[in-house]
Amino acid sequence: MAQRILPQRRRPLFRPQQILLLAYLLAVVLWLVRGLVGSAVMLNYKWQGKMPQQTVAPEELVTESFAPYSSNQWWTPPDDDPAWYLSTDNDPHIYWQGQGYLETVRLYAGHQLPPGGVALYYLLPGQTDYTEAQKVYATVSGPGEYTFVLGGKWVTGLRIDPDSVGGVPTLFHGIELNPATPWYDRFLPSGGAWLLLLFGPALVAAAVSLVGSLFGKSPEDGEEPPQE
Repeated sequence: MAQRILPQRRRPLFRPQQILLLAYLLAVVLWLVRGLVGSAVMLNYKWQGKMPQQTVAPEELVTESFAPYSSNQWWTPPDDDPAWYLSTDNDPHIYWQGQGYLETVRLYAGHQLPPGGVALYYLLPGQTDYTEAQKVYATVSGPGEYTFVLGGKWVTGLRIDPDSVGGVPTLFHGIELNPATPWYDRFLPSGGAWLLLLFGPALVAAAVSLVGSLFGKSPEDGEEPPQE
């Protein structure tokens, strides 16, 4: 009796190593495209004069529960510098009342005590209340410098909370909207982006390889050939 010829298992279009390589190449391409699109959007707003790039002095900002030492005769500042401010409760606010396209905002403030947390809230067009959904935490970018990365948004107002504990003497020099940065900074991944670029493509490649192996398996795979 002739032995039945089993259909051969279909070979995958790409081997796992090739899929992994393609996944990393695609991730790099998407990251570069993201940077180029962001640059184009930024330049468009800049050419239209809708991207403010300025340092806003403390006297041009509105504060709440955050006041200069000179506003109270009973307060004694750490030294004679007129830029000393004090938060009077655990929820002080600094408001910028304006609008424009913002990618980054920098707070210039030196705290004499641990601030607990430094955060920024922003308003989008049509909004009047600040919410936790539109909150950005600061990263310390230098001595007395806190940088907030908004990622490129048209905002209609900002609120900065310089500390979250109250009673913190703060040497406050104002905020800077869209501080100048090298052009290549847009293409440098942050800590979270590095993790995504390093492990994301590997996970995608593993999933694609698994699906490919399942669909590429013949129904007869694993069966014993019939005996004559």
